[in-house]
Parts: sequence; structure tokens; C-alpha cells
Amino acid sequence: MKNILKGSIILVVILLITGCTKDEWMNPAPVTSLSDLTVFDTKDRVVAQVNGMYASLKSGQHLGGRFQVYNDVRCDNFLPNSSNLVTNFATWNHTAISSTNEVQNLWGAVYATINVVNVFLEGLTAAWDEGKITDFVTQDEYNQYRSEALVVRALCYFDLVQMYSKPYNMGNGANRGVPLRLTANKSAEGNDMAPSTVAEVYTQILKDLNDAEPLAIAAFGTTNLNVTRIHKNTIIALKTRVYLHMQNWGAVVTESAKIVPAAAPFTATSGVAHTLNASYAGIFTSPHATRESIFSLPHTTANNAGGQNHLAHYFGSGSGESYYLVSTPGSLYATMDATDARKMMMATVGGHPYLTKYVDQTNRSDYAPVIRWAEVLLNRTEALVRSGNTVTQQAVDLLNAVRTRSLATGAYALGDFASAAAFYDTVLLERNMEFLGEGIRNMDLMRLSLTIPGKASDIGFGIVPAIPTTSESYIWPVPVSELSYNKLMTP
Repeated sequence: MKNILKGSIILVVILLITGCTKDEWMNPAPVTSLSDLTVFDTKDRVVAQVNGMYASLKSGQHLGGRFQVYNDVRCDNFLPNSSNLVTNFATWNHTAISSTNEVQNLWGAVYATINVVNVFLEGLTAAWDEGKITDFVTQDEYNQYRSEALVVRALCYFDLVQMYSKPYNMGNGANRGVPLRLTANKSAEGNDMAPSTVAEVYTQILKDLNDAEPLAIAAFGTTNLNVTRIHKNTIIALKTRVYLHMQNWGAVVTESAKIVPAAAPFTATSGVAHTLNASYAGIFTSPHATRESIFSLPHTTANNAGGQNHLAHYFGSGSGESYYLVSTPGSLYATMDATDARKMMMATVGGHPYLTKYVDQTNRSDYAPVIRWAEVLLNRTEALVRSGNTVTQQAVDLLNAVRTRSLATGAYALGDFASAAAFYDTVLLERNMEFLGEGIRNMDLMRLSLTIPGKASDIGFGIVPAIPTTSESYIWPVPVSELSYNKLMTP
């Protein structure tokens, strides 16, 4: 943390936004050097910092690519072409230790973004209260900027506890979480901070999201901005994910009911009119701006996650460091219907099937998905059944909406489920197919305290045993860098 927090963060924020285009965020004039005293002098400089938060969030070490990759390759669907430790091999075979690259890099990148947010929030609030920006920033704009900052911070803490802490359901949140850094840190003086509990971290995540919701804009003026910037429905969607991980089924139902109607076609009832895209493949095709995509991080040729970070590098067939799909009998790939549109987004190259959601190996312009409307619908259907332990027609209809979009002949009937448990298994399978390569699989297994399945390489990288919840490898260790600089952090 010492190197991350050292000195003023403002310059870092401004540098991060260089290269953003009009369609990505708000297109401020590029600025390369601003002092702490002048960053709120003009509207462009305020906007530049808002863009800087997003730019930091889409770091290739975090939601620009690697976080999604970690959460998929840990599990049972992918096998590596390479044993290069730089490209997540230790994550794949569960040998990551405190000094492993990805363990240190994700932690550092996420806390860097958290500090960018904290610096911005404190500076923005002070400038507003002192009347320094009221001539060129309206009340609505001030509220929106604060809302976006709070949500970015909430996302960061949510992602941290997924990798470095035991799931909420293990001990009802009483286990060791991560340090809750909520104030700007411009020097190493604040490095020492004890970790909060998992429950305390989730409480802060929900506080940020709940504080942000009434401040947020209902919708932006373009579809692309509605995909790449945070608005009210983004916040509600993320809350359904957070409550799902807490197993607070009633809260998932309540939050999702704000925007999900009771009957098909399940188009959002307020704010951005989110709906399932008619074509599954179309979600991942340029310009990546469908109403199904609630929040994605944009990449262009000039502004992307970088060489060994982007999603096409890991899931496409064009890289010698990529991961191909397990295809042995009983695997997800082997059991999927050949006519399923999601199966059609897989292609065999050199004897191995690869995911084709992300195709731009050269320019790295594939957007990095964070949350889609399909997830909100599946979050709601699972919570409806779990909250009452009874399979309902509405729950089946929601499941079918997602399923039949890709497999027209695959609709379920209410009588197909002998028990609620059978429905849960079906939803988990549907989520595995729907979000393959989007970073959901590992989080789904862990939120339900399920064993991470074993796997076996067919090109000589050995057998990886299953990881039960009792294994130290079930979560990542705290990085050695944090333990070195934070005397109050526990391993």
C-alpha cells in the first residue's frame, strides 16, 4: 500500500483519462498536470476526475479483464494452453500464495481505485460546500458525480471480499474481511489499518449503494452512456447481486421488484428500459451498446486493458496463453445443446473449443462486462424460490425468458421441478451457461459454499483436485505487500 498511496493521487487520476473518447464517457479535454489546488477550478477538471475513477476501475488488473478471468479459470470450465505464471496459471491450479503476481496486483489496483474515489469525494464535497464550483456544476450534476463515486467504491469492496475473504454465508459475515479505507490517503501515514469483518464490509457496500441511489440520474442521453456510466438502475442491479451473496433473498426480491415487471417481456419498468437482447451474440458485438448491458467498461484501440489483461487474450484462440473449454463427457461444453446460441459462441481450433464472446485479439476493443439484465432476472428468480422454498410460475417464467432467448426449445414447465432444490440446481446451471467467461462462476460457487470442482489438463499440466470450503486455497491469501506495510492486517 505504501507505493499506491504515496503522494497526491490527483495527477494519477488525470493521466488515467487520457485517450477516452466521446462515446465512452464525457470526453474532457486531455490534461496532463494539475495541482491539488486547481483540480476543481473548472467543469472540465471536475469531469476529468469523474472519468478518472472509471479509468482506474477498468484497470486490466481489475474489471478491465483480469477479475473476470480469475473468477472463471479458478473453476471447472477452462484449461490452460500455458503454464506461464504471469497469465494466471497459479489461479487456475490453486497454488497462489501471498507473493503471486495476481494476488498482489488485484489488491493494489482495487485499493488504488478506492483511494482515487476517496480523494475525489472529499475534494468535491469541500469545493461544493465552499461554493467554489456552484457556478459551473449544478445540484443534479453534483449529486450524480457523488453517486458514481460511491458506486465505484462499493464495486471495489465487493470484488475484494470475493477473492480475499470467506463468503458471507460462512459465519454470517463474522470472518476476517479487508481494511475499510474510506478517507483520502495521500501519504503512507494511514497504511496501518485493521481489517473489518466481512459483515462490516458488506454493510459499507450497501451504505454506499443506498446513499448513491437517490442521487443518481435515471438515464443518460445515449445507449452507450447508459452502458458505460452508472445510473439508478445500475445501482439497483448491483444491489440484487450483493444481497444474493448475503443470502438475503427477501431483499433481492424487493430490490429487483423496483425495475422487473411481474410478467414477460420483463423490460425494466423505470429508468433505462433494460431488456434481454434478442440476439445473445449481439450483446458482445461492436458497438457493445445493447439495453441488456447494464454496466460494462469500454475499450478501444487507443484505450484498453493492455497486453496480457484483456478478455480476448485469455478466452480467444489467438493467444498461446489462452484458456480453452473443458470438453470431456459431463463438462458444461459437452452437455450443452448444439442449437443453444451460447454453444454457438464456441469454436473448435486446433482440437480444442474456445469461447468466442471476445474476438478482438489485435485491437483489444471488446468491452468488459460487469453486470447484465439477464443476471438481474436470474437473481430474482432464484430469490423468489429461495425466499419461499416453493417453485412459482413467475420464477419459471423468469428462468425461461433467459433460457429460451438462446434455446427456443428449452422452456421449462412448472411441473418439471420435483423440489425447490431441483430448481436451484437448474438456475445454477443456467447461470453457468449464460455468464461463461464473464466472471460469475467462482462467485456463484462460493456464495453457496460449494466445493470448487477439480479438473485435469489434457496437455500435461496435471490434475487439479477439488477445493472444499475447508481448504486454505478456497480464498486468496492477503498479499505480502499489504502485510509488509500494514502492521495491523492479518494474514
